[in-house]
Amino acid sequence: MRVTWLVLSALLALCLSACSRNENEGRASAPREAPMRPLPNAAPPPPSATLMPPSVATGAPVGPLAELASPLPVVAGDELIERIRRSGNKGVIVTAFASWCDPCREELPLLNTAAPKIANRGVPIWVVSMDEPEAVPAARALLDSLHINLPAYAAAPPLQAFKLAVDPRWPGMIPASFLFDAAGKLRYFWAGEVYEKELLPIVEGFLAGKHIDGTSDFGNAPGATQPGHE
Repeated sequence: MRVTWLVLSALLALCLSACSRNENEGRASAPREAPMRPLPNAAPPPPSATLMPPSVATGAPVGPLAELASPLPVVAGDELIERIRRSGNKGVIVTAFASWCDPCREELPLLNTAAPKIANRGVPIWVVSMDEPEAVPAARALLDSLHINLPAYAAAPPLQAFKLAVDPRWPGMIPASFLFDAAGKLRYFWAGEVYEKELLPIVEGFLAGKHIDGTSDFGNAPGATQPGHE
């Protein structure tokens, strides 16, 4: 009986040892979950980093939320004048163009060439598309194809309201260019395609403090086009 008891005790000890080893091996093979640690110096991005559209981030005026997807910042006429006042420039030349306007296609590269000569003196040139909203992508494409690097906007509809805000005397021909002073007052109006030799003398006089207020009416000459989308 003593021998039998010793044999049974040995077998029981062997079984317990095997079970304990198998359990420990199972625990060792299970992946250990790493403790959660905050990243050093990590901080959540501000809401504006992902929610702010590019036109807002650059300070460009925009219209309703539905227009934020426009390839050009949308601006109403009174917003444009206010932006001129806040720009800190001595003056701003605003040129109206459209994607379907052939004279505009000829004028834009000329303005792009002339712009640096007066921008560094405080009178930049801005261009505004008078296209309807659905055609603004074509206006953006035109600027890109001509390598125009001037500040560019799209007129907010209705276009008639935009034209009245810029200059009530403007019948709507394009291209058309407007010289505004730092207060947003219209000082000169080029009604039609304008060349550097016609642009620079007016700007020089303006910067010199001369009385340059007036109009160069090229509207009756071949080139000026009446918008056909009113």
